[in-house]
Amino acid sequence: MTSYAEHSKITPEFEHLLTILPRADSANYTLEDYRRVLDNLATFPNTLYQGPKNCDVTETTIAIRDGTPIPVRVYTPNETARATAENKLPSILFHFHGGGWIGGNVEFGHPHCLWFASHNVIVLNVDYRFCPENSYNTPQNDCYGVYRAVHHAAVNKEKTSLKTWGIPEFDTEKVYLYGTSAGAQIATASAIIDIESNRAGVIKGLFLHGLPAVDAHLFPTEKISSDQGHSIIQNKDAPFVNSADMDRYTAWRNSPPEADKYFSPLVALGDEELKQFPKVYHEAYGMDVLRDGQLLFAERMKGLDVDTRVQIHSGYAHCLFSTAWMLEGSKVALNQLEEASRWIGLF
Repeated sequence: MTSYAEHSKITPEFEHLLTILPRADSANYTLEDYRRVLDNLATFPNTLYQGPKNCDVTETTIAIRDGTPIPVRVYTPNETARATAENKLPSILFHFHGGGWIGGNVEFGHPHCLWFASHNVIVLNVDYRFCPENSYNTPQNDCYGVYRAVHHAAVNKEKTSLKTWGIPEFDTEKVYLYGTSAGAQIATASAIIDIESNRAGVIKGLFLHGLPAVDAHLFPTEKISSDQGHSIIQNKDAPFVNSADMDRYTAWRNSPPEADKYFSPLVALGDEELKQFPKVYHEAYGMDVLRDGQLLFAERMKGLDVDTRVQIHSGYAHCLFSTAWMLEGSKVALNQLEEASRWIGLF
C-alpha cells in the first residue's frame, strides 16, 4: 500500500492563479457546455506560448482503414530546426489532444507541437472523432489508424501518399506517441493495439500527460493507504476537472461496464502485454483526480521492468501545463520534458 496524498498541497503560484481566473460551476453543464469550454480553452495557450516556432504548419486529411478521412495538422521542421540536428532524418511524433473524448481540437496541443517540431521532429496533431456520437473506441481507432497509415506509407516507400499529406521523409525507427488526458488514454490504447498486432517495438516511446489509467468504479482502493482516500476522493473538488466532471466524460464515452484494458490498463491489461511496452514518460499532477491511477500504473510498469520515468507536478491541477504557459512551473515542466525527450530518444 502507498499514498500520494502529499502531492495535493497547492503551490502558491497556482493558488494565486485561481484568484484571477473565474471559477466555473460545472454542476449543471450539458454536453454542449463542456464542448464550448473545451473549445475556448484550446485557443487560450496559443497567445501565451513564447517558445521556438522553427517549423512549417499545414493541414491535411489521412484516410484510415475504413476509408474515413481524419483531419491532421502537420508540423514540419524548417531549415533552422534541421540544422540544429545536423540534418539527420527527423523522428515522428503523433500527438493526441485531450478533451474527455467528447471535445477539444488540435489547437489544444498546438504550442507543444510547435516546440517538438523546433527540435527536428515531424509532428502529426490528430483531430479524431468524438463520443457519444461515435462508439467509445472510435477516438483511439482514428488515432491509431492515422499512425498505421503514415508508418505503412513510409516503410513501403509510398512517396506519393506522403507527398499528398505533406509529410517529408522521416526515420521509421523513431516513432513516438504523445497524449494529454483522454489523448494519453488513446496513446496507451494505440500501444496495446500495436502489441496485439505483433508490432511490439515499432513505437519507441510514449509521452503520457495526465493519463486516465482506470475507470473510477474499478479503482483498486486496497492499494492506497491514505486516510484521505485515493485521488478521485481526495481531489473530488479539484479545479478544472473534478470527480463529477470525470464521471460525465466517462458516461459520454459509454465505456463497457467491465474492465476495458484500453481504458483501465492498471487493472485489466495482462503482464505479458505490458512487458512489451516501449519507454514511457509519465507526467502526473498532484491535484488531479487521475493522479493515483496513473502513478500506480507507472509503478506497475517499473515492477515489470518497463523503462519508465515519472514526473509529478505537485500542487497543480489536471494537465495545467498544457495551457498555463505563463507559470514558472510550466517553464520547469518544459525543461523536464526536454530532458525526458532526450532520454526517450525522440531527439
